[in-house]
Amino acid sequence: MRKTTDPTGRSAHRRTEKGEQMKDILRRHFVAGTLGAAALALLPLGASAQNSSTIVVAQAADAYSMDPAKHSAFPTANILFQIYDGLVSQNEKGDIVPALATSWSNPDPLTWRFKLREGVKFHNGEPFNAAAVKYTLDRALDPNFKAPYYSRISQIKSVTVVDDYTVEIKTDKPFPTMLLSLYEASFPALIVPPSYTAQNNSADLAAKPVGTGPYRFVEWKKDERVVLEANPDYWGGKPAVEKVIFRPIKETRTRIAELKSGGVDIAVDVPPEDMASLDGGETKISTVASDSLYFLAFDITRDTPLKDKRVRQAINYAVDVDAIQQALLNGMGMRIALTLPANAFGYDQAWKPYPYDPAKAKALLAEAGYKDGFTVPLMTRKGRYMKDSEIVEATAGFLAKVGIKVNIQYLEPGVWGQVSEKKGREGITFPGWSGRDPNLVWYPLLHTGEYQSYYSNPELDKLLDAGAGTIDQAERKSIYEKAAAIIKEDAPHLPMIQPPLIYGLDARLTWTPRPDGMIDLRKAHF
Repeated sequence: MRKTTDPTGRSAHRRTEKGEQMKDILRRHFVAGTLGAAALALLPLGASAQNSSTIVVAQAADAYSMDPAKHSAFPTANILFQIYDGLVSQNEKGDIVPALATSWSNPDPLTWRFKLREGVKFHNGEPFNAAAVKYTLDRALDPNFKAPYYSRISQIKSVTVVDDYTVEIKTDKPFPTMLLSLYEASFPALIVPPSYTAQNNSADLAAKPVGTGPYRFVEWKKDERVVLEANPDYWGGKPAVEKVIFRPIKETRTRIAELKSGGVDIAVDVPPEDMASLDGGETKISTVASDSLYFLAFDITRDTPLKDKRVRQAINYAVDVDAIQQALLNGMGMRIALTLPANAFGYDQAWKPYPYDPAKAKALLAEAGYKDGFTVPLMTRKGRYMKDSEIVEATAGFLAKVGIKVNIQYLEPGVWGQVSEKKGREGITFPGWSGRDPNLVWYPLLHTGEYQSYYSNPELDKLLDAGAGTIDQAERKSIYEKAAAIIKEDAPHLPMIQPPLIYGLDARLTWTPRPDGMIDLRKAHF
């Protein structure tokens, strides 16, 4: 067959050949009943490849809301990060760098003064200035607003406009993680336009976002695609790629098949066993050590067996996490002893996880009065994280061996968000989290009353408050060592793995993943 080139820049031969392969794959999946009608609708048979002026990103879930302060999901954040900017950002090495703020200083331990970038406009023409920063943060800090990531900025006491391009943020105590809390992964700190946001009680923003970012919103077809176009006036320079499309493709196999067929350019959460087949020819693999965490969280706010520390410890002894890591992640990632990234401030490499000891688990259950075991729900999402359902099911198998029957409930992303907003995560959950400081992980996950916390320990609360309120690094380390001892003994979580991030890419694409898992397309190009 003669090989010709189509207008998209990829070969028509590849498109035809891969399209036929895709049809065969889809037929086999359809017959087997493993690919639903929704997935078929997202992936038309014979779909042509995208051209070099478009990047198509396939991730597991659609956006929850286009309002950056009204969600707690990274698939949503990946979309919104192209539309909005924060005061500061993070580079590929994980360093905090200027964004809408060009510099910052501390006139005193309770004050952060930010100098803002001049001449920036929102996509609708509204000016970016100190008033926009104040409006954004005041809005997210309003307790009636109920921002899911409120804990990341909750130490802010007041925001004051000094002049059009200077803003001061006051805290009621020293705030050592201020910059980490203001960068774009802290979703409520993404800056929104005041006038537009106020329209229709923020409903306009939630459906049709307006930011200062490198891409402007074009359309959102729920559960199908989000389309963005390059912002020619972006303060950081117009992006090289004209259009970005985010497609929610829940099934891992479907994302990989679409990458191979040329229908997408970035596929998230490639399983380790698929790396070799994608690393060569017209696709490639890109990996980075993540800041993310795989763990089980236990609800002790309800009257269930999980309220007993011995039961939580038993679960830690009952699950062979090392075996799961080896079998499902090919040994990739890092086993964590506590729910904190091993590269985070305060993590001690000398910490050891609970060893696999099913006999000890059974003894603890009997001591707690559950010799014959019990039944508990396990709430999670499917396809949100690489190998998540397989890890959950393997965990359930280990728990069954010691008498704990787990009823797994897979929630759709939107339902998960709604349940979370109502504090409805019951039993055991597999929630996922990230953050390079205990104040960004332990505080929101374990401090009494926090949005993500289903645990309460007054002694731990005092330590977490103290760690969040001092900038002395040696003192903070000492505080978190004490907190770690409590967390290890009280076992509010089963810490598991700090996984790698594995992406499948079109071989022509130049793009560098970030350890925080945010997809940054500002410098991407073919």
